Amino acid sequence: MKSYLLLSFYAGFVVVRAFTTHGWKIEDHYWRDYTGQTPSDALEAGTDKHGLPIFIGQAFIKDIGLLPVTIYSQASTVEATAWDKVFSLDKNVKILCSQNPGEYRWVPTKIENMHLLTHCSLVPGGTETETTLYIGRVIHDMELAIGKVYPNFSQYKGLGLPHNGKQATYYSFEVFAHNCTVNKNNCV
Repeated sequence: MKSYLLLSFYAGFVVVRAFTTHGWKIEDHYWRDYTGQTPSDALEAGTDKHGLPIFIGQAFIKDIGLLPVTIYSQASTVEATAWDKVFSLDKNVKILCSQNPGEYRWVPTKIENMHLLTHCSLVPGGTETETTLYIGRVIHDMELAIGKVYPNFSQYKGLGLPHNGKQATYYSFEVFAHNCTVNKNNCV
């Protein structure tokens, strides 16, 4: 069975649709504009150090790309990393949503083993330097944080997060996935 990924671009943001040769299997996640208010169908990604929910965001930076970010509850800005810098943004931010949050999971992995995660569809979170980025999370500064995952073949490989004005990089993290076919305890 072959799988295909179709990307549509709308106002600078990616809409993901996936299908297989045995028929259409439409991914049911989508990106909504984020203006400081969290929509009811936003996918929760965990909690911050205060016990408040965090969400998966996507920020557009001209001449850089679409970058996965952490959205904190009721925050009006997000931080993204690129070129070993941190960018604070209050415009061009999307929040990941779905009507079926139970179909998604966080899969523990190491960057060198991501290619072995064939039992799940990794959720693309954006692009940078013409490379598809995935969505990852890790405990950083005593709370969960969302960031961009560069694949292992990239010189920038790993999960990148904002930290003290630069990028912190992790090589063991959880990656966001859809339609996993094995028990969530089976990880690579």
